[in-house]
Amino acid sequence: MKETYIRDLLFVLYALYFSQGALYAQGTSISQFALASIFIISVFYFFKILFQNNKKPLFYKVVTILLFLNLIAFVWSGFFKLEMFKRILICLLPIYPFYYFTTQGEFKAKHLIRFFLLILPVVILQYFFNKNQSLQEQLGDSENVVNNIAYTFVKLTPFVFLLKTKKVWSILLMLILMFFIIQGAKRGAIFAGAFSLLIFTYYQLRTVSKKNRIKGYLLSIIGILFIGYFVYDFYLQNEFLIQRMQQLNDGGTSGRDKIYANLFNSWISADNIINLIFGFGFAASIYLSGTGHLAHNDWLELLTNFGLLGVLVYIILFFSLIKELRNPNWGIEKKLVLFVAVIIWLIISMISMGYTSEGNYLLTIILIYLIGNKSKYLN
Repeated sequence: MKETYIRDLLFVLYALYFSQGALYAQGTSISQFALASIFIISVFYFFKILFQNNKKPLFYKVVTILLFLNLIAFVWSGFFKLEMFKRILICLLPIYPFYYFTTQGEFKAKHLIRFFLLILPVVILQYFFNKNQSLQEQLGDSENVVNNIAYTFVKLTPFVFLLKTKKVWSILLMLILMFFIIQGAKRGAIFAGAFSLLIFTYYQLRTVSKKNRIKGYLLSIIGILFIGYFVYDFYLQNEFLIQRMQQLNDGGTSGRDKIYANLFNSWISADNIINLIFGFGFAASIYLSGTGHLAHNDWLELLTNFGLLGVLVYIILFFSLIKELRNPNWGIEKKLVLFVAVIIWLIISMISMGYTSEGNYLLTIILIYLIGNKSKYLN
């Protein structure tokens, strides 16, 4: 019974923390209290799981290694770049309490749906707050701004799959997510969102009830066609987005090609083998990028900071997830949700920030639920 209260408390704390800026001022005691509480609860369950004798999944072990790799490097660097380390903790720490809740039968699909319905309005408020900030910073009259919160909406798409018996609601919610993904005008988010929508289409047809097969197929097909038409029509009316997409053909990469080249060249031309194997230290990408920015690519971030060791850990992390797709004890529905979550993380890891983005906690939570839940189905 205690675990149910703590589980629900964590949901509220996440919603409270990510409401800063939109519902109350940023950096106040409210957000600090919420974040500190999340960290304390997560660390408590880390130690609680540590003393259990049960076999841990590979994903759990690799995330722990990645976490400690960053922790040791962060302390070694003299606590340099605290903001980045905080985002990493927000992304990775949820694995401990939610893995424990799942193994104890206190974290199921219905709880994920509740969390999704709680956090979606918060993310929408984040979107408008972020947009207003961007408009103020550019001091212009144009409404055409890119919005990084688009990536958070992409990370919410796997949650919609859980509403498999409520197809009308799942289609409407996916439509809302797609609207904000496109409106955000982040090309990487649109690419990842399009992939999620494609799998969602297959998932809807795959999960049609046998009792109402004709009605189910009709509803799914009409709903999917409606989303597709809406997305296409909305895209055609968004001149700013069309312009950004055309920039890809003209080599428009927002300067990331320069960052990527500088980081890779810094690593490959390292003076000693220690830097090649172990990298240059926590957040080293900031001073090696040549622009003062992070890599905006997990693989180059890891290569720069932790060398081949960091990249190897990340490869094993994705291997541990892909391995679960071959699990004969899993049903196809559960595998599809895992598949879309993994691909979203993988895409974002190559074009933006995955494990260094605090919004990635959404994927961490749903992945550890899938892996920790021994049921064949999404129960």
